Amino acid sequence: MKNFLRSAASAVAICSLFAFSACESEEISPDASLNAQASQDAHRNKSFNLSKTYTADIMALNGSGVMGTATLTLEGDMVTVHIMASGLEPNQLHPQHIHGFMDSNKNAVCPPPSADTDGDGLIELGEGAPFYGPILQPLTPFPTAPNGTINYTRTFEVTADMLPLQNNVIVLHGMTVNGQYWATLPVACGEIKPANMKKMK
Repeated sequence: MKNFLRSAASAVAICSLFAFSACESEEISPDASLNAQASQDAHRNKSFNLSKTYTADIMALNGSGVMGTATLTLEGDMVTVHIMASGLEPNQLHPQHIHGFMDSNKNAVCPPPSADTDGDGLIELGEGAPFYGPILQPLTPFPTAPNGTINYTRTFEVTADMLPLQNNVIVLHGMTVNGQYWATLPVACGEIKPANMKKMK
């Protein structure tokens, strides 16, 4: 009888040990958690480093006749901006910027004719600001448009304020009004869009 009880107790102990081991095996080990986190980080980094292309059709403001295109290539935390435009006033400094809102949920747009709130026939810098927002990135060095054209390329580190890029616009400035060169006057604007979105249209 004692042998039977001893055997039964051993069996219960063995069963308890198996049950405890089974419970332990269902728990996520610290190593498994670390591996899962590493996998997520790798996926995030891989996505971040993919090359993404954006374009902007640059259209005239204030009757300037300026038109062109811009291409932005985002690779990791670096962006290359290439602008080709014509119709600018030759041999004058033409400031150019990426404009947008630091609130990533608000899209910058090019100002409509109704932005001319003072009725002088021109959309001035301040009148356009409610539509395209403040300057997020000056595209320096500013070109001087020999022969009225620019072919500009620059690579720089993108800041968090500029993301997502498709929320922003590119604005070109500079035109003579009543015999005086007005360097801050917006003369063209282009809304930045993902390149594949343009192809789908």
